[in-house]
Amino acid sequence: PDDRCDVCGAQFYIKYAIMFPGNMWTAKCSYIRKLLPPNDNDGEYERRKEEAVKRFLMLDLWGVLAATLDTSNVEHFGLDRYAWEHWIASSPHIQPCEVHTTDVGPLILLGKDPQGREFGPEYYDWGMAPRRIKENLGGLRNPRLRLENNEERQFREYYYLPGNLLKWFTLYGSDGVPEQDSWVWRDFPAGQRWKELVGQYGEKAIDEMVKSSNPRFHSAFALNHTDTVESSVTMLFDEETTLSHSNPPVVVFYQISFPPDNKEKAIAAVKSQFDVLSMGQYDNATSTFDQHRKVLLYYTITGGSSQEIDFVAHLCKEKSDRIVCQQRGKYDAKGVYGEIFHQLHAFCNAKPSFNVIHITNRLPGYAHYKDMDNTFNVPKIQAITSAVTSKMCRPSEESCNVCGTEFYPL
Repeated sequence: PDDRCDVCGAQFYIKYAIMFPGNMWTAKCSYIRKLLPPNDNDGEYERRKEEAVKRFLMLDLWGVLAATLDTSNVEHFGLDRYAWEHWIASSPHIQPCEVHTTDVGPLILLGKDPQGREFGPEYYDWGMAPRRIKENLGGLRNPRLRLENNEERQFREYYYLPGNLLKWFTLYGSDGVPEQDSWVWRDFPAGQRWKELVGQYGEKAIDEMVKSSNPRFHSAFALNHTDTVESSVTMLFDEETTLSHSNPPVVVFYQISFPPDNKEKAIAAVKSQFDVLSMGQYDNATSTFDQHRKVLLYYTITGGSSQEIDFVAHLCKEKSDRIVCQQRGKYDAKGVYGEIFHQLHAFCNAKPSFNVIHITNRLPGYAHYKDMDNTFNVPKIQAITSAVTSKMCRPSEESCNVCGTEFYPL
């Protein structure tokens, strides 16, 4: 080590992990004292390493990040005994140097290079690392070729910058943010793009990347969005007259979504569901609709303009003889989904003797496949709404406490 270098080894790797093969090196104490203690009483280093891996696996599950360059295992993630091989280079502030220029890889442990030449001082060539960037990035051949000319994939590849940033931020928080002139921005693919994102959001850059990827990939609740227009988390029971009627209403909690790219189908689904609700509860025994009970409808709206909000209000007014509407929230962020459950839960706490029905104007499961035709499949949504609001789908104390069209145990 010198003024430019903190840690020196035979060779420095950035393929699948930042490390020195063989885990032998010379380092400055002034650098090492910045690292988390390798084995303190609380095992903080190992715990945070595991937390970083858990975060990645969740993001991988949702398709935000991917580890395509190489296999996913404890060695590559730096878990178990491999945590100590990753420890020396666990800070983004490392300034590494090395004495070998050839891509010797694991063969260095055998004492020979890929051409079978013995390693010795005559082959030393000290320099700042990393070197041989293309070879150093390594990985399986086909995934590497797919990544080469695809910046979006490079931006999301765990074994490039995303995985390292995830580890640095989890291990060191704000101290895990690389300097603006760090070698990591220069040597990793998509480095400039990540540099700009980290420069703007610091250790929250991964979270911001997740949010901008797709609203499915972050919290569905409005408290985690900054663009909530209004919400009503506290249930107001000004509907006591309706609720205390001798023939109590059918209580429905309704999550309405108006995605900007499919408003027409979303509107069609809403209209079909209002038609179902206004007809009354279907009685399978008599094959008729029971219109003696009104519907008390609590609803929230996600997305949509004033036009869509007015459309729902117009439906409420048009069918006011059958449906008593109460809007409980309007949210601009299209990722908000599930706020109505706050209202439903509050209602059941206050009115434990009631049954409640939950409906939505979209089929959430299809969003994973981006199949918008099925997400707002009006006949299917109408059929499900009819089923869950029918008299047959009625929980009982003896056998059933939740009823739906189908129940999937797996």
